[in-house]
Parts: sequence; structure tokens; C-alpha cells
Amino acid sequence: MEVITELFKQSLTSFFITCFFILSAIIAIYDIIGKFSKIIGRPVKWVREKEKDHNLLIRTSESLEELKRQHDESVEQSIRHDAMIKNDLKRLTNMFLEKQIDDMRYEILNFASALTSGRDYNKEQFDHVLQIHEKYEQILKDNDMSNGQVLMSMEVINEIYKEKLKKGFK
Repeated sequence: MEVITELFKQSLTSFFITCFFILSAIIAIYDIIGKFSKIIGRPVKWVREKEKDHNLLIRTSESLEELKRQHDESVEQSIRHDAMIKNDLKRLTNMFLEKQIDDMRYEILNFASALTSGRDYNKEQFDHVLQIHEKYEQILKDNDMSNGQVLMSMEVINEIYKEKLKKGFK
């Protein structure tokens, strides 16, 4: 009890200074023991664990850097593949469009050629060719293209169609 009374008689600043020196001494002794044990090649348990934690942290950091590098490579490769797929898709779309235009043009030109050669067609066949021509023109318009090859053939088809509408289909 006397010790406690003596303690309360002391000033708080001297008490805190004494505690600070005691804690500083404990920390210094802790560091000296750790460094000395490391120097002699027999580190104490807390030094070994601290070193293991440090090594684990370094390995984790290196692994994260490697993962980031792999991610960046994957992103670049993905961008390249996307561009290649986009180009291939555009090329295939153009090929399909050209094929579709060529097929429609051939059917119209062939129909006009057969008409001028004297072949006879019914109204449904004329209507079919007229619908193909509308689709053909729409495709050209949608793709900012023009084509004069079919114009004269369509004039021939329209003239014969008008005549057949007046005279009747067989």
C-alpha cells in the first residue's frame, strides 16, 4: 500500500518519462537479441517467423507482378483476336453481300435475256423478278453501291410486263 501511495506522490510527467525509458530499453534489448542471434547464425523463434513473413510477402508481391504481366498479355492478345475476328467477319459479310448481289443480278439478266429470246413467263414469275429487283436495289442503296448493268434489262422486263398486263398472260 505504501508503494501505491508513493507512486501517487510522484509527478505524472516523471512517471511517463520512466515508462518511456523502460519500453525503449525493452525494445532495444529485443532488437539486440534478434540481430545478435541472426549474426551468429542461430536466430530466435520470433526472428525466424519475422523473416518467414518477410519472404512470404516478397514472394506474394512477385507472384502478383507476374499475374499482372500475364493479365496484360492476355488483354493484348484478346484485343488482337477481336480485331482479327472483326476483320474476318467484315470480309465474310462483304463476300456474302457480293454473292447475293451477283445472284440477283444474274437472275434478272437471265430473265431479261430469256424474254428477249421469246420465252414466255407467267405473272408470278414476273412478280418474282420484280421483287428480286426491289431487293437488289435496296441492298445497293443500303450499302452505298450503284450498278447500271441491270437498268436496261429491267426496262425490257417492265415493257414486256406492261404489254402482257394489257394483253393478258397465257
